[in-house]
Amino acid sequence: MAIANFMKSGIALGLCAQLLIATTTASVAQAQMLGTDAMISKYAQHSDRAFLMDELQRAEVQSELIGLGVDPTEAEARLAALSDAEVASIMVQMENDSAGGDIVGTLFTVFVILLVTDILCLTRIFSFTRCAR
Repeated sequence: MAIANFMKSGIALGLCAQLLIATTTASVAQAQMLGTDAMISKYAQHSDRAFLMDELQRAEVQSELIGLGVDPTEAEARLAALSDAEVASIMVQMENDSAGGDIVGTLFTVFVILLVTDILCLTRIFSFTRCAR
């Protein structure tokens, strides 16, 4: 009985020592609060620059650059040297100048106009509409 008690206390003492060592040697992590806007803008700027680099590395873009007399490696170096505001400006310009972006809006507008004229019984284009009269 005394041996069993001695072993129990030895195991308990060993576990306590292990717990003490594990908690004291653990590194202390430091954290601070970051705003969601700051994190989104930080990663968005990195992704915008990476997107532009990927676009510069496309074969069509590189052949066009060479055709215009621009060295593609020099263009990449200049893109890397741009500030975040300049990269954001280029991204806005690319989004506004996207090909085919306006055709969807135009087609939707035409669809709505034809739908309204169908509902007002001025045209009979869509079979799923009913006249309002």
